[in-house]
Amino acid sequence: MTKKNEHWILIRGLAREARHWAEFPAKLKAGLREAGIEPRIDAIDLPGAGRFSEMKAPLTIGEMTEFVRGKYLEIRRQMRERGETPPEVTRLVSISLGGMIASDWLQRWPQDFSGAVLMNTSFKGYSPVYRRLKPNAMKELVSVLKAQDPLERETRVLNLVSNREDLIPTMAQDWAKIAEERPVSMENFSRQLLAATLYSPKQEPPAAPVLILGSKQDRMVDQSCSKVIARKWAADYEVHESAGHDLTLDDPDWTVQKIVAWELGLNELLGA
Repeated sequence: MTKKNEHWILIRGLAREARHWAEFPAKLKAGLREAGIEPRIDAIDLPGAGRFSEMKAPLTIGEMTEFVRGKYLEIRRQMRERGETPPEVTRLVSISLGGMIASDWLQRWPQDFSGAVLMNTSFKGYSPVYRRLKPNAMKELVSVLKAQDPLERETRVLNLVSNREDLIPTMAQDWAKIAEERPVSMENFSRQLLAATLYSPKQEPPAAPVLILGSKQDRMVDQSCSKVIARKWAADYEVHESAGHDLTLDDPDWTVQKIVAWELGLNELLGA
């Protein structure tokens, strides 16, 4: 059976980069292949993090969107130059701050993506500030920023965003190595956080189908924020009962299962 080609773009959150997706991209690719889809998956870093950690992060979500979109268009241009045909079906997968960029992207360039997944994100004007970033989480973030040792800092970050105590010691070592290789400056962290705090999307939903995934036990962003977006956008919505804010870390298999099921539903709806 000929597999259907699709292009999937992944965007992470605050002060995170492509490597923080861990095993999720590989699991997503495997899950899609089992469903008869041959995906190309590209994780694009935000300005001020990852491959672009030496850049100054913009102060607005809009500018971040423009940067990431430029990288997306460059990927597809390079494909054409190699004689490849970029897939017509395109999907966007995002988490946290990445979800704000996804929202902005879908609303400003609706032709770019034929569907998107937003996980554990929140918007100004949709949810109050104390739900967008829980008070205890804000206190913890302030103390995390004071930690000088990368291992201590990443351990504390993981204790905030993950509910998988069994994963934290090993993952903290991996994330500390990332932090040493491509450190996110205090200035860039602050600029990204300010942009996230101020971002308010249009009230009308995007034209593309959207799947909203939330974590009931998210200790950073109240799960109600995802629920509000899903209701206002009339989007598909699924909630995990025990995972933390970093849903793809805590339960990548569940996340892939929900995304693949949603994708197959879209294809059936469109007669693909």
